[in-house]
Amino acid sequence: MTDKIIQLLPFDGKEGLNPDLSRQNYGNNRYSQSNIRQWLNSTATSGWYSAQHTYDAPPSSSNVSVNAYDTRAGFLAIFDATFVNAMLNTTLTVVKNTVTDGGGYETVTDKMFLASTTEVGLANENSIAEGTKLALFTDDASRVAYCTQEAIDTSTYTYNPMTSQAWPWWLRTPFSSEAFYVRDVRPTGSLAGNDAFNGTMGIRPLCNVSSSSLVSDTTNTNDCYTLILWNIPPSTPSFIDVPTSVYGNNTAVISWGASTDPENSLGGYILQRSVDGGTFVQIYKGASLSYTDTITLGWTTVTYRVCAYDTSDTQSDWQTSATRTVNNNQPPVISGTDENLGEKTDGFTITYTVTDAENDTVTVTEKIDNVTLRTYIVTLGATNTLAVTDMTWLSLLNGSHTITITASDVNGNSASRIYIFNKNINSFTIQNSTPLSASVRPTRIKMVVTRNIPAGATFKVYVCNNGFDETPTWEDATSSVTGGLVHVFANTIKTAGNWGVLIKVEVNRGSAEGACFVSQIGGNFE
Repeated sequence: MTDKIIQLLPFDGKEGLNPDLSRQNYGNNRYSQSNIRQWLNSTATSGWYSAQHTYDAPPSSSNVSVNAYDTRAGFLAIFDATFVNAMLNTTLTVVKNTVTDGGGYETVTDKMFLASTTEVGLANENSIAEGTKLALFTDDASRVAYCTQEAIDTSTYTYNPMTSQAWPWWLRTPFSSEAFYVRDVRPTGSLAGNDAFNGTMGIRPLCNVSSSSLVSDTTNTNDCYTLILWNIPPSTPSFIDVPTSVYGNNTAVISWGASTDPENSLGGYILQRSVDGGTFVQIYKGASLSYTDTITLGWTTVTYRVCAYDTSDTQSDWQTSATRTVNNNQPPVISGTDENLGEKTDGFTITYTVTDAENDTVTVTEKIDNVTLRTYIVTLGATNTLAVTDMTWLSLLNGSHTITITASDVNGNSASRIYIFNKNINSFTIQNSTPLSASVRPTRIKMVVTRNIPAGATFKVYVCNNGFDETPTWEDATSSVTGGLVHVFANTIKTAGNWGVLIKVEVNRGSAEGACFVSQIGGNFE
């Protein structure tokens, strides 16, 4: 609590729109909604006022008797952030008047506040204790207060007191039977009251700080003890994580645990690196909890350490990583670049070469959509071909697909090449390229076509028994396949030397949606 009266200010401004006539003319005595409470707890350098209820009004010159303060900076703006952070939030009991506010009491929580009648050792208002009596106040004489020279100099009151003259000062307690009257301490130390808009009254704010805070052993030039506020550093990051394997000419992600700051003013983190046992050098400063470092080829070892810092640049202790040996063995190299191959309508091939700086044995795995096509030990420098064969092509649905070629050496280093393509097939035909030869005329055939044909698509099966002829005689066997029946050949002639069976499956998706494929064709003929 201030030893003296530090300002002469109104408790609250007149509220011209308030339906209560006394509050229109003399201000509001409800502390929770008062101008003085809002101002005492504002850190704003300007514009601190905002309406606290429907009829609230600022403490401007037209709303107070004297000493308007609506254009001043908030009271907490005069303190540095460290001091404000050191103030504890205090929950206060405040009486409510019985005229407009319903009587009883309410609680508010503030950093800075005015004392109550109870706390200064005077009578409990309406028999309600607002806190407990402070040890500072023992009698009327202990409550007598005087103004500082600054309080007098900043006052616009015509009849300001002298610093040697005792002066009245506000309490937060309302006069319980009035809507505008506020309790104060008289120059004699006794209890009285005054209109809330009266700007000649003094204020003696108080706050709570932690009992662990340090206080100076001697008084300063103003005969006051000084609160010593140490800027406590942030906590040390709980861990720092470096990949077990670190490779030259590659990157490594370094991550660490979050820190906290006692003053809630954490600034960020500083990451340093030591190469080959040398001096630690800063490589990152900021708020992130990770950093991607570039490892230079040829380094032997790397070590990292991280600390937290606050907005005053006070740093925590360092958290240091284990030292990692840099593996300078280089990964294999696959020719080309990752590529979007666009739309494909048939099977295709991709050629590539693989090299390795150390000539290590390299294993290559080829995949489509994570399904392995083949795995083999590659010949370094040779041209290799990844083939999307007819059977593989037929198994793929329409849409986007990803080809991945991964080359891995015996030291665990690997490289990948990625190709993307889009399959877009609306129709396809499957036919055996060579007729199935027969010594006598085939007369019957039974076929099974494993398929998925969506509703709306067209599915046709054609067969012939003179497949070696220049112009075979095709017969529609669709109904036999869909019905699980035997198809009887109608054709009885041939021009070629041999009889031969051809099977042709035609599928047209059209506008149908969903999986559309033929995965297997089988059967027999006689």
